[in-house]
Amino acid sequence: MVAINRISAEQFRACQHSPDYCVIDVRDQGEYASQAEANSCNWPLNSISAETVAGFVKERGLSPNQTIVLLCARGMRAGMAAEKLANLLPNPIVVVEGGHAALAPADAPMSIERQVRIAAGSLVFLGVIGGWVLHPAFTGISAFVGAGLVFAGITDWCGMGLLLMKMPWNRNR
Repeated sequence: MVAINRISAEQFRACQHSPDYCVIDVRDQGEYASQAEANSCNWPLNSISAETVAGFVKERGLSPNQTIVLLCARGMRAGMAAEKLANLLPNPIVVVEGGHAALAPADAPMSIERQVRIAAGSLVFLGVIGGWVLHPAFTGISAFVGAGLVFAGITDWCGMGLLLMKMPWNRNR
């Protein structure tokens, strides 16, 4: 079993373009397509297995002395991928701590998706508390938001996201 090391975002930026490193993003294909790092390839965590390793090594021309750098959104999936690959490959393996979140500039705006989760969660919470403390009709807020989330998931159209995009803090995107 190969040792798994961790590197910071700064260390990753320093080695990212070196041919001694193979940068693998283990997020699903949709996430990868929306925010891919230069000089990286996509190998989703759920497709990493003993059966897929040989094909990946051959396709990428991976040599045993190349260090595998694993990257995901926040570092959790990269850690899981490292544990899987440590038993399957002889290569040194490193995980980028904090993933893409750590690579983002400090002043990067909060994503609309994250704003929707915060707003929807707050409304559901307020509806439940209001229904418990004030009047049972307040649970209708939670039901309305829940139905909206189901609708957004099915249709890929989110009214709350569209409203949030019009807010002053999101206008200059």
